[in-house]
Amino acid sequence: MKILEYNEKTGMLKLQVETEDDLWYLYLALKPGDIVVAKTTREIKAPEGGGGSRRIPMVLAVRLKAAEFQPFTTRLRLRGIVVEGPERFGVKGSHHTLNIGTGDVLTVVKEEGWPQPLLKKLRERSAKGVRVLLVALDYDEYAAALASPQGLKHVARGNLNLPGKDDPGREQVLRTRLAEVARVVESEARRSGVGTVIVAGPGKLKDRLAEILRDRGLKVYVENASMGGEAGIREAVRRGRIGEILRGQAIVEAERVIEEFMRRLAKDPGMIAYGVDQVRQAAELGAVEELLVLDDLVKTYDEDLRRTVEEIMVKVDRARGGVHLVPSSTPAGQRLKHLGGILALLRYRVAEH
Repeated sequence: MKILEYNEKTGMLKLQVETEDDLWYLYLALKPGDIVVAKTTREIKAPEGGGGSRRIPMVLAVRLKAAEFQPFTTRLRLRGIVVEGPERFGVKGSHHTLNIGTGDVLTVVKEEGWPQPLLKKLRERSAKGVRVLLVALDYDEYAAALASPQGLKHVARGNLNLPGKDDPGREQVLRTRLAEVARVVESEARRSGVGTVIVAGPGKLKDRLAEILRDRGLKVYVENASMGGEAGIREAVRRGRIGEILRGQAIVEAERVIEEFMRRLAKDPGMIAYGVDQVRQAAELGAVEELLVLDDLVKTYDEDLRRTVEEIMVKVDRARGGVHLVPSSTPAGQRLKHLGGILALLRYRVAEH
């Protein structure tokens, strides 16, 4: 979740949804009476004699009546009454539903102000985000930048200072320089708590650096760029791959929880719970440290199941546990589906399930 703007006096918070988890936290934050402003489309009847109707894109402000996850999609449906909109379409005062998904930008106005604990939680999510280290190099220079949903932070740069192409010692110097760059990148990755690196640049040089970094235990993606240095970083950012990888980090977190779940299942089964009944019992006791929920469970047409799962998620969140929504279309989602669609790592043992 990325907070774009906040006005304490008016209670206005503008944000961008970046992951399915963000949709869940937004769902928790919204209450009836809040005003939500977002881009949408609305069916408008043609003037008399024009025949038919068509959907028109517009920005509407809706006073919220109810929020729910849309069945069979990972989108949040926000139903309410239009309080602001284009006057020529006469939509003010009518009912409308905003459909919010990952990547969408919206503004939420709480006229009585944002509760500080809630605002703190959203700010923590915005500050934490997910990050990767981006490196761009060619035979002249390199640069490294920390990429997050909040933007780029340049952290290192330097020159390779290679001998001329005809120099017989050029290859040995190149190996030494690549090892030096790899040490800088590894050090920054460890310091920043980043496990994923994107290496960009022309030709095969980026592949050689990527191989060294993989040998050092980092997860590495390779991206084409026509040059190295900070200009190469800007070029790589424009290609758009970074956004895809950043979104993918949420899935990496889910994989980590599943791996820990499987380890405990084999060695310490009292420290896990799975299936709705087991997880609900643990959540009621405040014992859930981290919770994984398949997105299918919050968009199912089975209203009783959906409400039960939502209650579990709320209880875990209130007890300061981690809540992760996992898309069923991902490998992590498929693994979670085979485990019943919901599982938890526990803080302590509860009574026998």
